Order: sequence, then C-alpha cells, then structure tokens
Amino acid sequence: MPTLDAIYKQEQAKIGRFIAQFDKDIQGMFEKVKRISTAKLAGLSTDDILKYEFIWRESLKEAGYYAFVNDLIDKQFDGIYSGVLKTFEAGGLKTAFTTEDATKIQILKQMKRDYFIRLGDDVGLTVKRELFKYAIADASVDDMAVGIANTLKGSNLAKYATTYANTAILNFYQEIIDLKAKGLDGVWVYEGIKDARTRDFCRHVLNKRKYYDGSDKSRIASDDDRAYNCRHQFVFIDEDVAIADGYKKNK
Repeated sequence: MPTLDAIYKQEQAKIGRFIAQFDKDIQGMFEKVKRISTAKLAGLSTDDILKYEFIWRESLKEAGYYAFVNDLIDKQFDGIYSGVLKTFEAGGLKTAFTTEDATKIQILKQMKRDYFIRLGDDVGLTVKRELFKYAIADASVDDMAVGIANTLKGSNLAKYATTYANTAILNFYQEIIDLKAKGLDGVWVYEGIKDARTRDFCRHVLNKRKYYDGSDKSRIASDDDRAYNCRHQFVFIDEDVAIADGYKKNK
C-alpha cells in the first residue's frame, strides 16, 4: 500500500495539473467576457447602466463563466473523495462516505460555488460604476470599451482567479478530511511539500514532526501566516502510525 506521503504527493500533482489548465482556461474566459460585454455597449442608455449588473451576468453566462464554475465545483472537487479515503487508509484508519456526508458535502460545494459567482458579480458592479461615470461625461463607446477592459484586467478575479481556485480546492480537501475525522480516534499530522516556495511558518511546522490534538490543529490551521494558497494539509491518522512514522506528541 502506498505511504501517506506518496498518496499526498499524487493528490498534489493531480491538483497541480488541474490548476495549470485552469489558469490557461480562465484567461480565455476573460477574453470572451470582454468581447461580449463590449459588444453590448452599442445603444446602452443611462437606464441600462443603472441595471448593468444584469447585463454583466448575461455576458458572464454567454461567455460560459457559470458553466466554468460548475465544472470546477462538480467535477474537480468530486475527484478529491478517493484521495481522502486513501489518506485515511494509509494512516491506519478505515472510513467511507455516508448519505449524511453527501448532504454536508453539497452544502460545502454550494458555498464554494456562491463564492466564485460573487467574485464575478463584484466585477460587474465595478464596471457599472465606471460606465456611469463615462455616461455622465458623455464618453464614446470606444472609451467605455477601454474602461471595461481596464476594469476587468485590474479586478481581483482576473489577477487572483488561479489562487482562488487553488485555495478553494485545498480548503475543500481539508474540509472533507475534517468531516470524515469526526467520530474516529486518531491524531493530526501536518503534511505537504517542502521546497523553495514553502513559507517559513509551514517549514517550521513540518520540521517539528509533531502530531496534534484537535485544538492545536485548529490553532495552527487558522494562523495568518498560512493564508492563501497554502499547499499543506492536516491529515488524520492513527496515533500508533504517527509514532511509527517518526512523529512525536506535541507538548
């Protein structure tokens, strides 16, 4: 049976391949949104601008943004389950997903879906404010088109979409582990890549080779120094397995 470290590296590699493709695809998505929203500027009245968020959402829909988000949530997230079960098995614990788990997982997925939809909507509200300024100044359609392009380029969604996606996937991975750990006897260990990109905080925790109870795990997991895009997870394993793997109890 593969070791916990080997399984974790496999899962990280799988997520890494998806994120690389996501980064490429999201750039194409932004170009589509820009073209479609620019085309809708023709004949745009002040009244239209006041309700522009609806026009923007239609542009996102036509560009395939919502389908793109659904693919992220419904397909990529679902690929995580088997990896979670493998990590538990490698850690000396047996578990399986239940009907009750499925209900909770759907809620977690919907929260992530809502987050990405809100990111898209926020861009539309920013565009709306900029277009209204142009309308007051009686600017040309060309000027408005440049404004849309600049707003989209400077938006958090455009600049950090890949980071958001990576963070969302890894957070979901941790949430599923947390969900399955409830009711089991075990301890928490910190797993993940240690390379030149590893934050000092995470490197310190990895080097300590300690295992933790739930309260220590929560304290470390919520530390601000981990923040966005952290590539490390807390994995729940049998205490004897942790000791055999060289971990020591945190005191």
